[in-house]
Amino acid sequence: MSDHFEWRILVIDDEKDILDVMSLILKDHGYHVITVLDGVAGLAQCRKKSPQIVITDIRMPGMNGIEVLEAVKKLNSDIEVIVCTAFAEMELAIQALQLNASDFITKPISDQALHLSIERAKQRYISRKKLQDYAKLLEKQTADQAQILHQDKMMSLGRLAASVVHEINNPLSGILNYSRLMIKILKKRELTPEWRDKFIQYLDLVEKESDRCSQIVSNLLSFSRKSPPSFAPVHLPDLLNRCIALSRHKLELQDINLTSHIQENIPPVEGDFNQLQQCVINLLFNAVDAMPEGGEVCIRGYVEPEKNQLVIAVEDTGTGITEKDLPHIFEPFYTTKREGYGVGLGLSTVYGIMEQHNGSVAAHARPGSGSTFILKLPLV
Repeated sequence: MSDHFEWRILVIDDEKDILDVMSLILKDHGYHVITVLDGVAGLAQCRKKSPQIVITDIRMPGMNGIEVLEAVKKLNSDIEVIVCTAFAEMELAIQALQLNASDFITKPISDQALHLSIERAKQRYISRKKLQDYAKLLEKQTADQAQILHQDKMMSLGRLAASVVHEINNPLSGILNYSRLMIKILKKRELTPEWRDKFIQYLDLVEKESDRCSQIVSNLLSFSRKSPPSFAPVHLPDLLNRCIALSRHKLELQDINLTSHIQENIPPVEGDFNQLQQCVINLLFNAVDAMPEGGEVCIRGYVEPEKNQLVIAVEDTGTGITEKDLPHIFEPFYTTKREGYGVGLGLSTVYGIMEQHNGSVAAHARPGSGSTFILKLPLV
C-alpha cells in the first residue's frame, strides 16, 4: 500500500454519542470516517463508500452486529470487521471471531485498544491484498509459461513437419507407382498365376508403405496435440524410441548419424510424456543446429542407483559452446545460433519442464569439441 492510500472506516452504532467520540478519535489518526446508526444504513454505505474496515456494535435494534458481520462478509469478504461488545457478551464476541471478524474490543473503548485493533485489521487487509496480487502474478506467470511452451512446441513442430514431408514422400511415391502398375495389369483383363503372385506382392508393399506413412503422421499428431500436463509413469524406451522416430529423418537430411544406448530394465519415472518428449526433441534439434556439416549424435539412458534418478544424455560432435555463453544458455531468448535458427526458447523450455518434474538439466561443452546435455529425473 502506498503512503497516500486512503483508509475508509465505517462505524455502526445505535448510540450517537459513541459515534461522535469514535469519529473524533479516528479522524485524529488520519482516517476517513463514515458513521451510521443502524446495520441497514451500514450495508448501504458499504456498497456506496467501499470501506476497508467496519466497526460495529453487537447489541443494536433491528439488525444486530452478528447479522451485520455476516452481511458485510457476503457483500465483500475483503472488508475487515471489528465488533464492539460489553464484557458480559463474550459468547457473542467468540461467535463473531468464528464468522471471520478481524477482532473484538470491549466497552468502554479506550483510544489505545481502538488503535491496536485497527492496526491489526489493517495488517490483515494488506496481507490479504498482497497474497491476492501474488496469486494473480503466479497465475499470469503460469499462463505465460504455458504460452512459451506451446510456442516452442509449434516451432519444433514446424521443423518436424518439414522433415516429415520428405520422409513420407518416398513411401507415397512407392504406393503411387505400385497402384499405377496394378491398374495397368487389371486393364489387360488377364491375371495369370505369375501376375497374381506379383499382384499380391505389390499389395503387401502398398500396405507396408501405407502403415509407415500412418505411423509417421500419427507420431507427429501426438507430438502436436495441445493438452494440459498429465503426470503418469513414463518408460524410458517408449519415450526415446518415439523421439528417435520423430526426428530420425530430420537427422538423416542433415547427414547426422544417430545412435542410442538404453540400459535395460529401467524403472519408470513420474512425468508428462508429451513434455518430456518435447525436452528430448529440443535437445536433438539443438544438436542438429550445432552440426551444419553433419556429425554424430548419441542418446544414452541409464540409472544412477546411488541417487535414485534416471539420466538422459544427448551428446553431439558439433561446434560446442563457449565459456562465456555456457552460463546463459538456459535463459529465455538467449541464443548462440545463426539468424533464422531459433529465438532462444528451446533450452529455456527444457529447463522449465525439468523444474516442473523436480528434475534438472545441465550442459557440458567446449568450443569445437561438441556438447553433452544431461537430463536427470527422480525415479518413481
